[in-house]
Amino acid sequence: MVDISGDSADWADIVERLGGAMSLRSSAREHGAFVRARGVRDATDLLRLCLMYGPGGLSLRMLAATAAQAGIADVSDVAILNRIRGAADWLEALCGEQFGRVRRIAGATAAAPGPGGTRAVRIVDSSLIDAPGGVKWRLHACFDPVGKRLTAAVFTPATAGERLDLLATDPSDIVLADRGYPQPDGLRNTIDKHADPLVRVTWNSVMLTDAAANPLDWMALCQQATAQGGLDMAVRLRKPRGRFEPVAMRLIFIPKSAGAAEHAVEKAWLKNRAGSRTRIDPRTIACAHHLVLLTTLPVDACSPAQAGGLYRMRWQVEMAFKRMKSLMKMDRLPALDPDLARAWLNAHLLCALLTEDIVNQDDDFFP
Repeated sequence: MVDISGDSADWADIVERLGGAMSLRSSAREHGAFVRARGVRDATDLLRLCLMYGPGGLSLRMLAATAAQAGIADVSDVAILNRIRGAADWLEALCGEQFGRVRRIAGATAAAPGPGGTRAVRIVDSSLIDAPGGVKWRLHACFDPVGKRLTAAVFTPATAGERLDLLATDPSDIVLADRGYPQPDGLRNTIDKHADPLVRVTWNSVMLTDAAANPLDWMALCQQATAQGGLDMAVRLRKPRGRFEPVAMRLIFIPKSAGAAEHAVEKAWLKNRAGSRTRIDPRTIACAHHLVLLTTLPVDACSPAQAGGLYRMRWQVEMAFKRMKSLMKMDRLPALDPDLARAWLNAHLLCALLTEDIVNQDDDFFP
């Protein structure tokens, strides 16, 4: 357990990992987090207060008492609240600096399936975080499954939906995402950045046609995929309304095992009943027997089996969310004020990034 409540080697190491005291002082002033001392001596002490309130789990009243006892700051809980609220942009910027460092060091970390050399695989997903009063926040994250660490993340109100292009990706990245992400604009913007999306779809996720602009017959395609043991076809991504140049993509059907298909059908029925519907579209049942993927990866660089193998890496980002929520208690946001909530959330994220940094450094040494 890292000690952040007093003068310790652990705290000195954290400060150095974030660029040192002078760098923290400069960035805090740049983002308006630390302009005058007013009971908090410097930016490093302000950062320590943020971490004690966030991942440290202290209430504002307990934080004020602990900080005074440890000689970190002698101010009221209301004063600490205002200082932490004002540090939200700074904490977000510190997280951004850590992500920049991770991307510079990591580079391309996953081998592309085929003659394309090495390409980075990035998993995009989001997770909801509850706050008081029924308010929800959304953590949008990009995860490197080979380096086993986050490469980008941002918090937004839950009303900001999932978008494939919300977080920065690099040219030649392979971007994996679940069925909540296949949206025409997000897919188009990702492709325009010269990255290749590989996303799961359902029959009603997006508007797809065949090469001749005919709507897809999903029942026939599912029957064909079952008979052939899979299906790989060229399609065009379109948008129902507005100007949108069709995008050439591949639609891949990979049959599930009998057990997996049965489980998927059961989930589809449960979801249907939860919506108080007595009937279910037969296309939903038919597609439940297949893993259906949409991608721009070329056929000669990625077979259907390879596409399925890549997509199955996606579970790793779920484990990253679980670690942050269960081990770091990120699912227990106590703040209702938006700026205080952002400070609390980004303090947790910063702690998670520092932990990943330490763990990855330790993995470099033979035990």
